[in-house]
Amino acid sequence: MNLPKFSVENNVLLTIVLVTVLVLGTFSIARLPQEQFSEVPFFWVNIAVPFPGVSSGDIERSVVVKIEREMQGLDSLKRIQSVASDGLAIVRVEFDDGISNEEFARLFQDVRTRFSRVDLPDGTLPALVNDFSSNDFLPAVEVVVSGSAPYEDLNRVARSLRDRILELKDVSSVDLVGDRDRRIVVDADQDRLESVGISLNEVLRAVQQKNVTVPGGTLETVSREYLLRTVGSLQGIGDFDKVIVRRVGPSGAVVHVGDVARVYEAFDERGDSARINGDRAVILRVGKVPRGNAIGVIDGVKRLVSETWPTLPEGARIDLINDSTVQIRDSIDVLLSNAFQGLVLLTVILLFFLGLRNALMTALGIPVTFAITFVILEAMGETLNSNTLFGLVLVLGMIVDHAIIITENTFRLRQAGFDKRRAAIEGTAQVAWPIVSSSLTTVAAFLPLMLLPGTIGKFLRVIPLTVIIALLASTIEAILFIPSHSAEWPGGDRLSSKPDIFQRIRPGFERFLKGLYGRRKLVVLGFAVVTIAIFAAVPFIRQDLFSAEDFTLFYIDIDMPTGTNRDTTERTIRAFEERILPLRGNGEVVNVVSSVGFRSSGSGGSSAGNVGQIVVDLTELKEGRKRTVTAIMDEVKGMTSDIPGPERVIYRKAQSGPPVSPPVGFRIRGDDYDGLIETAALLRERLAGYPELLNIEDTLQTGTPELRIRINEERAAAYGLSVAAVGSYIRGSYDGFPAGTVFFRNEELDVLVRYAGTGGASSVERLRELKIPTPDGRLVPFSAVAELVEGAALASIKRVDGKREVEVSSQAYDKTVVQGINADVRTWFDSEIRSRHPDQILIVGGEFAELADLLIQILRVFLVGIFLIYAVLGAQFKSYTQPFLILLSVPIAFAGVILYLVFSG
Repeated sequence: MNLPKFSVENNVLLTIVLVTVLVLGTFSIARLPQEQFSEVPFFWVNIAVPFPGVSSGDIERSVVVKIEREMQGLDSLKRIQSVASDGLAIVRVEFDDGISNEEFARLFQDVRTRFSRVDLPDGTLPALVNDFSSNDFLPAVEVVVSGSAPYEDLNRVARSLRDRILELKDVSSVDLVGDRDRRIVVDADQDRLESVGISLNEVLRAVQQKNVTVPGGTLETVSREYLLRTVGSLQGIGDFDKVIVRRVGPSGAVVHVGDVARVYEAFDERGDSARINGDRAVILRVGKVPRGNAIGVIDGVKRLVSETWPTLPEGARIDLINDSTVQIRDSIDVLLSNAFQGLVLLTVILLFFLGLRNALMTALGIPVTFAITFVILEAMGETLNSNTLFGLVLVLGMIVDHAIIITENTFRLRQAGFDKRRAAIEGTAQVAWPIVSSSLTTVAAFLPLMLLPGTIGKFLRVIPLTVIIALLASTIEAILFIPSHSAEWPGGDRLSSKPDIFQRIRPGFERFLKGLYGRRKLVVLGFAVVTIAIFAAVPFIRQDLFSAEDFTLFYIDIDMPTGTNRDTTERTIRAFEERILPLRGNGEVVNVVSSVGFRSSGSGGSSAGNVGQIVVDLTELKEGRKRTVTAIMDEVKGMTSDIPGPERVIYRKAQSGPPVSPPVGFRIRGDDYDGLIETAALLRERLAGYPELLNIEDTLQTGTPELRIRINEERAAAYGLSVAAVGSYIRGSYDGFPAGTVFFRNEELDVLVRYAGTGGASSVERLRELKIPTPDGRLVPFSAVAELVEGAALASIKRVDGKREVEVSSQAYDKTVVQGINADVRTWFDSEIRSRHPDQILIVGGEFAELADLLIQILRVFLVGIFLIYAVLGAQFKSYTQPFLILLSVPIAFAGVILYLVFSG
């Protein structure tokens, strides 16, 4: 089929198609979900099992190992990683990168089925099993409810706003930070209970048996039918006080709950807390579904916030921070600006050489190509994100090349005397195959990039995809539409508008080429020497796996000594705030957001009483900020470095791009944890000797100090008690016994029964004085059957494929020395550690290990691309040798890029 002839003969049809494409493209760009980065599925399944009050070692033995064994043998299993920490077990099941989404969905159900067969110990809370993608790293936006209003009002506003945000389209989750659950607490007085001979278990049973509603079936009469229901539910705090525990003494006096306990409604005191600019706050972290529209989500959140403002209690306010759409909006602005500038420049240049008519015909290819690209991206389920827009900006200068060639050739034939129709057909036909070959060689260069494996390959995949779609669309647009425009658009009769500048410079250029050809051997040798010399400068180029503009915020991660309670951690966080808050209003610092007991990171979040985090939110550069994020962060570091108390403080910028490891990273695997601890300490000491490294840390953390209760089993057995019975009673006495739920004010509240005064300096003595009930109703002193021994445990234990693992990592001032450090550490490990711990394995990781692996993968796909380009050129020229003349431009082009990187830094 002769496409140029078809184009000229079907002008009306093609005009209709062109308008339709532009309309469809407009609808597609409006419908395309907009997000910061394209969604990257990791094909991971996370299993989280809470086990409150249990140490990491016990959780490893009783929970983690059981889950790991059950998951062995799964199809496409890549590895199993797990972390056992105080009160929580997390097992991550990772599958091969090459599986399809449908296959992963099947494997996800298989994991859930296998997990349901795991025999978990009593006391574990309901587990959470979910998948994982890049959308889980950072929220789309954070909503902060803060102010001087009572915490109860802030909590109520935050929860109400959460429920409304969850109804928005594309919202997947809303996590609350600084939120605490309300509950009914029954604080039993230990002395009162002992004076009347009642145990805490009896109070618990009394509350549980009163707080029930028992259905009694149906009662039928002659004309009516009634439902029978025995009502015993509790409707208010006063109802708890009236609950009968039992009769005591010779007189049979009735003891009520109110006689031996105080009942009140309160927030859970063990939850985390948050502040913004020194005020108490509750933070809502809004997440979106994969391929959801982030801009739509945030616009919806802003609408709900504006609707909530008039109903806020006095002293409360709502702020939006960490808006992830700032970057995507900026990227869209850059694309539109570049597209507009390119369109104007192209039109001006073509107007100068070919006239207004030809300039407009060629420039029309930009919106048509973009429209086709947007339609295809929408049909493929892609989103409009930073990578998509980067691909469009990258290809912007290429998509008009074909139209320029066709227009120029058609113009040349018109000057040669051809009429419009014949010039359009012949001019396009003469260059059609070279244009197709040119497009295919470019496609061949980008296509292999879609084959890069791993996380980075998934992250980058959409860039070559967008470029390929746009290139092919521009090729079709040029061959199919340009002939029709050339033949049918009015005008085009003036053929002398092209200036004779080329005729003037042509003789001189010919003499220059003849001179080079006469010394061709010397010229080729010179190019080779220069190219090799430039390639020799590669080691001097600064290496960065993903370099991008910084987010306008930075984090301060604060670790207090293990065992520090939340109150002490909060006082330390306040000390940091007092130093930083005076910077607000200087045109750089906007907000200072703090959290105590919770810390977010690129891989999720962690909760503990001794951790905290401060997020310093900065103004955008376009809003007048002069200094870089790093400069401001260094200033804050200098202002706060002398604050006493923290065991470790890390200042870090927000991560941009896909997750990458620190520049320096080593993983030590083995079975003996004591040996791993020893090796990790030696490795940290060795890394500290390198002045180029900073923030050296490992994954070893001492857990919360323990008071280990050792049961005298013979004495306990004499009273009819077992180790499990004593342990569970002590746990319930301090953590509280759950006694069901009540429904107050349209809210379901947990009921907790516990001893009063289980905290403070006297709590250990209170434990020693605890009375433990026996099966026959007696109360036995704790000291009669048990003793306390102080000890310590690890806060967390990491495992990979059944082996325990410790990771040591570091940041680097100068990344050029990292590879030498890696080699030095490996030599040290082989010579000094392996003989002492033959079971241990050292794995060199870090950003540069990933970079080295990535460069190898890129080299592989580069060779594939070269082969495809050679195949296309060979088919075009019908020659084995001529394609090499064109391929010589590749190393010379690389040399130019290397030269730029060296001089630009």
